[in-house]
Amino acid sequence: MLALLALPVACAVPHYSPCPLDLEFALPANAFQRCRSVLVDAFGTLVHSDPAAFRLQTAWQPIADPPGERRASVYRDPTRDNSLAIIVELRRLTVPWFGPPRWTTVQGDALAERELAERLRAALCDPLPPDR
Repeated sequence: MLALLALPVACAVPHYSPCPLDLEFALPANAFQRCRSVLVDAFGTLVHSDPAAFRLQTAWQPIADPPGERRASVYRDPTRDNSLAIIVELRRLTVPWFGPPRWTTVQGDALAERELAERLRAALCDPLPPDR
């Protein structure tokens, strides 16, 4: 019975949508390398880098205010031409009154996604050496 009462609450959680980066031009031939460079500069370590599928994901990186972690994912949006999807996830460290510290539920960080989208747009527009 208790499980039936919890079901509507679980279904009420809104679905998270990635931040789209729609470009007015075709992705350059070295777009994956450019995106990879931006992510490494902004977040450090990559844990997933697949040029064939055009998917990148960073490791969780600590943030100070409030204490927590962020990670970013970028992939080619299969539903739109000349578009990338950007996700920046955030989890915070909480200290309950009783019990050990724990992570909050992962949520999207819309401001960080928009900032990353602008950095990616600039990198994809600017000419870079092909070997970068």
